[in-house]
Amino acid sequence: MNHYILTAENIKMRYGSNTILKDVSIHVKHGDIYGLVGKNGSGKTILLRILTGLIQDFSGTVTVSKINDGEIRFAVVIKDPSLFLNMSAFENMKAQAHLLGLYDYNQIDEVLETVGLADSRNKTVKNYSLGMTQRLKLAMALLQRPNILILDEPMNGLDPDGIVDLRELLLRLHENGMTMLISSHILSELEQVATRIGVLHDGKIIKEVSTHDAYKNGSSLEKLYMQYTRGGKAND
Repeated sequence: MNHYILTAENIKMRYGSNTILKDVSIHVKHGDIYGLVGKNGSGKTILLRILTGLIQDFSGTVTVSKINDGEIRFAVVIKDPSLFLNMSAFENMKAQAHLLGLYDYNQIDEVLETVGLADSRNKTVKNYSLGMTQRLKLAMALLQRPNILILDEPMNGLDPDGIVDLRELLLRLHENGMTMLISSHILSELEQVATRIGVLHDGKIIKEVSTHDAYKNGSSLEKLYMQYTRGGKAND
């Protein structure tokens, strides 16, 4: 399906005298795991905040399209949600559910099962590993039953086991119909989950390409990134 569920056209943003985003256009298809890549400080987080409405002082347009006339629900993990470290995972989820106006505690258990924390639901969060904490943050976002999931650098700081666990979780969510937009500078990990790639460089998306097309000649995301950023190729 080629239906674009989230698009942005000609996004520009300045911060003081600095131009952060010069002319960004991005197109996320229904069913994508869209990997947004770019070096640190390239504006990835700011772009995600614009796309989700957390920043409104910009020029350009952002469009969210319905799927089969259904409601679009975003789940966003950009800024870390507040966690009560002396409370259990279940208690944290319960507090988040109340903020969202949700009182079906069976749903909490379902989500904790989805992210692999069912057996640790009563464990105090301060005793969680970083990988478990990351999955709990994701679980809090999934309480909203989203159909678009937006994650900013979700692999940062995770050990190899945590990275593998999170990767497998994201792939399971995608298999169940979740559209995702994930920013990362860990190219080797993004390469294993993304179906499409957007390269943010010098304030612009200089390339959008499906990973199937990008890798069919035996290339890699690292090689493509270096080619596009050093070669300065424009979008096809």
